[in-house]
Order: sequence, then structure tokens, then C-alpha cells
Amino acid sequence: MKKSSISIVLILLFIICFSQLVQALPTFSRKYETSCSTCHVAIPKLTAFGESFRLNGYQIPEGDEEYLKEKPVSLGATPWKKVWPDAIWPGAIPGSFPLSAFIMSDVNQPLEGEEKEMELEFPHEVEIFMAGTMGDDVPFFAEVEIEEGEVEAEAWVGFYNVFNSDRRTVNFRIGSFEINPLPVAFDHLRLSKTHYLYNNWRMPGSENRFRLRGGKPGFEINGILGSGFYYSAGLVDPEGGFDSYGTIRFKLGGTPFDRSAPTEEATKEAIGVKPTGFWIDNSFELAAFAYFGRAHVIGEVKDSFNRYGIGARWNYQNLHLSGGYLIGENKDPYGRLSAQSVDSRTWFVEANYYIFPWLIAEARYESLELDEPTDYRVTDIDQTNVIVGLSWTIRANIRLITEATLYTKGVGKTDIFNVRLVFGF
Repeated sequence: MKKSSISIVLILLFIICFSQLVQALPTFSRKYETSCSTCHVAIPKLTAFGESFRLNGYQIPEGDEEYLKEKPVSLGATPWKKVWPDAIWPGAIPGSFPLSAFIMSDVNQPLEGEEKEMELEFPHEVEIFMAGTMGDDVPFFAEVEIEEGEVEAEAWVGFYNVFNSDRRTVNFRIGSFEINPLPVAFDHLRLSKTHYLYNNWRMPGSENRFRLRGGKPGFEINGILGSGFYYSAGLVDPEGGFDSYGTIRFKLGGTPFDRSAPTEEATKEAIGVKPTGFWIDNSFELAAFAYFGRAHVIGEVKDSFNRYGIGARWNYQNLHLSGGYLIGENKDPYGRLSAQSVDSRTWFVEANYYIFPWLIAEARYESLELDEPTDYRVTDIDQTNVIVGLSWTIRANIRLITEATLYTKGVGKTDIFNVRLVFGF
């Protein structure tokens, strides 16, 4: 009990100190001299403007030049374009080193079981990343995650607006990146502490350790068609052999994918600092994806598998609702140990409600079911859980998450209450 009290005091002191001291903002805030809330509902979840900015290669769709406060360094004169290929096409690099970081600290309190000791993880995870553009339509992104002594990295560079169209219908990127399987619930941009179950689970008892979440090396073609339709398709190589995937999304109402706001005159308003209402984007969105892969399991045996999913999101004023349903099949996950395939089904529903600009309530229900083989015993990982919590934006770049995960089904799963502090600079 004494240890738990000390942990709580330390966390409160940490919050108070950093609420006053950490005022620096990440890369794009410095570049445009604007608040994190221009692009983020609460870091890392994006506003509609932030999503449009991301899909357009970290550029304001209507043009960056008017809004840049930190001018890039030119690598060649603009007239060189007119004499290409007899000259190198000019480029640019950011005016300052585009380095940002997020630091996450956790307090975990089990709510049941014999071991109810509070656990303090400071820091739980450190994320260091670079992002920006190298001239028009050449975005780049790099991230290093350090968690519990393990290091993961992803980095990619893109060549957007390949055909020089007004709507960026064809873009290309290559490197290591998250494939964003279900855009209405993109794990990398989630509001909650807990990862989405649909893309975080692995096949139990199998040497096929694939999961949808996480960066994968490969290349992708994506683009925006008709303002409200977005597509992506690519090949990735998680472990020696190309997998293929595709995603489509369709949006009705709200901010178009290729614009900063529904009306052209609203661009300045979108890039400005609005004290309230920046999360409002009354719209309805549908999404679908498919993934086809192969992975080694035993010796030369390979498990061919697939995942299919559909999802929807409805935003109205202060309420955001989303949901998704996914099915999959692993044809040979256990090699010589079993001749049977394994089917999977997972689904979720989620709600966010904006009580204040700095306080968001969240609730999520999700479930995973597997058809286990009858000729090989596997530990049951069917799982159903409920997540409820509050997201507190203490400063534009400092967020506190208080969240409970409650399991109604799940072998070895323990109900837990989590507190996470995230700050970025």
C-alpha cells in the first residue's frame, strides 16, 4: 500500500511539473507556428484537417507556401525544372532538423487476482521521429520506438502527385510503414491506451507470428479520387516473401480528403488556432480492406492466410461512433501438427464523446473468436473485453489517459486500470 501511494505521488508531481515546463511543440507545429490542436483532437488522434494534411503528404492541400513560418532550404533553383533532364530537378530540405519525440509513462493497477501490486513504468515507451517534406510532394517519415529495452524502427519516403494532378490521384511510397488496414480505427492514431484487438492478436500456438499492427517493409500506391474516395494497395515483406493488401475508404460530408475544409475560403480558419469545435466534422465514412499473406511455420511448410474487413464511422457534433467486422482464415497454421485450417472473426464498436475541448470520454467493446482445430489442442484465446476511460489534454502537447480494461472472456486476462501520461516536443 505504501509503495502504491508513493507511485501515485510521483505521477502527480510529474504531471504538475511538466504541465508548466513542456511548452515546445512537435515538428509541424514549429513549421507552421500553430497549436497541436490544429491537426490533433488529442495526440495522436487526428482532426479532419490533420487527416487531410496526412493523406496529402504532410502538405496543406491548397498549398503550403502561404502558411509556412519556417522556410525550407532550397536545393537548386526553380528554373532548373525547365531544362530537365539536362539539370538535376531542384529539391528542398526542412529549414531546421525536423526531430520530435513522444514520451509515455504508465501506472498499471490490476483489479483482480492475487497479485494486485501497482506497477510504475517510467518511461514505458519513447518514440523519436522525423517527418516533413523534401520539396513539393516528397514527404518522408521515420520513427524509432524504444520499449522495455526493445527497439523498433520504420521509415519511408514518398513521391506524391505522380501525374501532377490537382487531386493527388496517384501517390507512391517505399520503406517500412503501417499499412492502416481499417482507417476508421487506425491503431497508430488511436485515442485509447489499449491497442485495437482486431489488429493486435496473433495465431495462438503457431510459429506464424503475423499480426496486422506494426511497420512492414514494402511499397504502396495510394491516391484520392473525387475528394471523398481514397484507395491504397501495396506489397509488403514481413518475413521473407511478399504479402499483398488493399484498402478503400469513402466519405460523405465533412472535410474532403483533398481539401482543408468543405469551403475554399475556410483554409485559413483550418490552419488557425480555434479554441473549441476543432474536432467537429459532421460526416459518415465507410472503409474496407483485404490482406493476403504467407508465413513459414515448420520447416518448409508455409501457412497461407487472409484477412477481410469492413468498417464505418459516423461523426456528429461532439459524438464520434465507429465499428468494424473482420474475418480471416489461416490454412495451415500448425504445419504437421494439424491438417486443419483455422477461421477467425473479430469485431468492435467504439464511441468518443467530447465533454470539453480538453476532456474526451471513450468506450469500446471488442471480441475475437477462433475455430480451433479438432486434431490439435491449442490454448483458447477467444476474448471479449470492454474499455472505458477519459482522455485529459492538460496542454496541447501533454495528455493524460485514465482507462479501465474489463474482460468478460479471455483465458489468463486480468481486469486492469491504467494511467498513461504522454507528452511531445
